[in-house]
Amino acid sequence: MRQLTDERFEAIITKYHSSLISLAYSYMYDSFYAEDIVQDSFIKLYRTCKRFESEEHIKNWLIKVTINGCLNALKRKSKEPLIETELINNFPDSSEDDKEKNEDIYSCICSLKDEYKTIIILYYYDNYNLKEIANILKISESNASSRLVRARIKLKKIILERRKKDER
Repeated sequence: MRQLTDERFEAIITKYHSSLISLAYSYMYDSFYAEDIVQDSFIKLYRTCKRFESEEHIKNWLIKVTINGCLNALKRKSKEPLIETELINNFPDSSEDDKEKNEDIYSCICSLKDEYKTIIILYYYDNYNLKEIANILKISESNASSRLVRARIKLKKIILERRKKDER
């Protein structure tokens, strides 16, 4: 693919905006930061002279640029805890029917280390398979599989601990 036409660029934005916002939000816990990072990712895509092999290549590139943007922004931000109920309530993809359940689960996901949080979001929210995740994160497929297993174990432990705390 050569330079993106304006129409093609708008189609890419429409197609990937919400999943990139969700990904950025999972790192930043702030919809404004997430929006800025995703906007920067799209600007970088528009300005790049890189040749993309396929639609999948563009998607993977955008995910990686968004993740890197989040990590760079987090380095610049202070180390204070960022999870606030108000921000979690405004998570872009939470449905109204199961809002409380989604908030609890998402809050648990947000408490994971970045490497586990990323793999959970890519696998469950964005529906990537392990091969695609390995390609995006530039790790082996077996490493991606191991991370997913460890992330599930850690997530389950966090959820069970919260349930015990809530029962008291």
